[in-house]
Amino acid sequence: MRRNPESPGLRPYLVMWLLLLAACCALAQPGRPDEDARQTILRSANRDQSDLEARRKDYTYLMRTEQHSLDSSGRAGKTESETYEVLILYGRPFQRLIEKNGKPLSPGEERKQRQKMDKEVARRKNETAEQKEKRFREENKGLRQQREILEEVADAFDFHVLGEEEVDGFATWVIQAEPKPGYQPRSRQTKILRNFRGKLWITEDDYRWVKVEAEVVRPISLGLVLARLNPGTTLAFEQRRVQREIWMPSQVRIRIVGRLALLKKFNAEVLVTYSDYRKFQADSRITGTMEVTPSPP
Repeated sequence: MRRNPESPGLRPYLVMWLLLLAACCALAQPGRPDEDARQTILRSANRDQSDLEARRKDYTYLMRTEQHSLDSSGRAGKTESETYEVLILYGRPFQRLIEKNGKPLSPGEERKQRQKMDKEVARRKNETAEQKEKRFREENKGLRQQREILEEVADAFDFHVLGEEEVDGFATWVIQAEPKPGYQPRSRQTKILRNFRGKLWITEDDYRWVKVEAEVVRPISLGLVLARLNPGTTLAFEQRRVQREIWMPSQVRIRIVGRLALLKKFNAEVLVTYSDYRKFQADSRITGTMEVTPSPP
């Protein structure tokens, strides 16, 4: 259930994000050539990338994950939850576990988390120039791969504007995205797109999105773990404007209908909520596990 905010891999909402960017293209002026459509996607991607970088470098927040196991009829069974405080350590996010199943950590668990954070502070503080350069190259590689995906994603769906709707006080376009018949993926990463359909709510004034819903329409195999997501699997992702300057995630809900080892049924619902966004003070410093902010003169 644990998630690493630094992970370069596929985030739970990547498919929905790709659907959004392609939908922004669909709202562009009709009759534009393909190259202009791709430029529209890239411009939208740049805006979202800017918000993502701000969240990674400028904001601390709380992230709570809940996992509910479901029986064959969809009734909730065992529930587990974890709450993380996402901090900024030396310019990068670090998540620190602060609650399990709605209760504060035991003294022993708290001590382990403190030791883990101390170790990470020391590692980042003593990172060599060579290590920084290697990390920088890996991050850039991920961004290049992401752009390659975006250049293709506009071809994967047919879009239809269903109408207008007000969401959280914002006027939005409601857009349906259906897999395009005959679409042939040109990369391994985009093969998954033909297995989804989606619905998006995008602000009319600046093409920012407030809500995305997606569902699996064809089974998806998940490689080495011999798992499969079946139709009935759904994803929903919501954003909200923070401090009137950027858009941040507020909730991700994933309902999983699938199989493990292609035999055992696995039904679950995962809810991730984000709250308490606070701007990180650039002049703060880390001392052990304490964040110290200098007093004003």
